[in-house]
Amino acid sequence: MKPYIDLQGANGAVYRYKLAEDRDPRTTIAGNFIFVDASGTVVYAGEANNLHGAGNRFPEASEKHKAEYLYTRLNVSGASRAEELQDIITSLKPVMNKGE
Repeated sequence: MKPYIDLQGANGAVYRYKLAEDRDPRTTIAGNFIFVDASGTVVYAGEANNLHGAGNRFPEASEKHKAEYLYTRLNVSGASRAEELQDIITSLKPVMNKGE
């Protein structure tokens, strides 16, 4: 998989995400994250005050939706994290975010 991927939100903004080697963000900084399957489809998008816990739902995503990769984007501001997450969910409609 690519070391970086760019996602376009519903508002047209483009967000660059970095592959987390071994599905471990290796940081405790706040940010957004996505789970991606082998075809490059985003199956879940989330945000965290501490990216160390970003993979908590990865086993579910892997089992139910064939997620293989975890990507992260550092973003300390809570307001901009939430705005970015909504923009991505609106645009990409990840299967695990339906109903949120």
